[in-house]
Amino acid sequence: MAANGSQNQDAPNQGGLYKHVKMSVRSANILVGVLLAALVIVIVFVAINNGFKVSFDTDGASRVDAVEAMYGDLLIEPETPVKEGYVFCGWYRDIDCTVEWDFATDKVEGDLTLYAGWDEKNE
Repeated sequence: MAANGSQNQDAPNQGGLYKHVKMSVRSANILVGVLLAALVIVIVFVAINNGFKVSFDTDGASRVDAVEAMYGDLLIEPETPVKEGYVFCGWYRDIDCTVEWDFATDKVEGDLTLYAGWDEKNE
């Protein structure tokens, strides 16, 4: 920089830390894309091979233990929980018990909590 505060345009470009790097921007973009794709593949592979946790929320009824399942697995229906004064009416994907889990067709795609549905007993 010159004494008057203006930048000196005649100063040689020293190149800094990367002065010896010989790579085009296009090549760098391709390299970054390949590395990101490889990272995604590794993350998916690890997640699939470690399996997923399926928990059962019984809403205060008898306990049902969580199970481990692999991606695409069908679940085996657990023992029916027991809750005094209520009749069990199935396992559901949502806490409001509006979307029922079908053990014959629904497959595990990630960590999951299934919720017990209950109807009050009419005695």
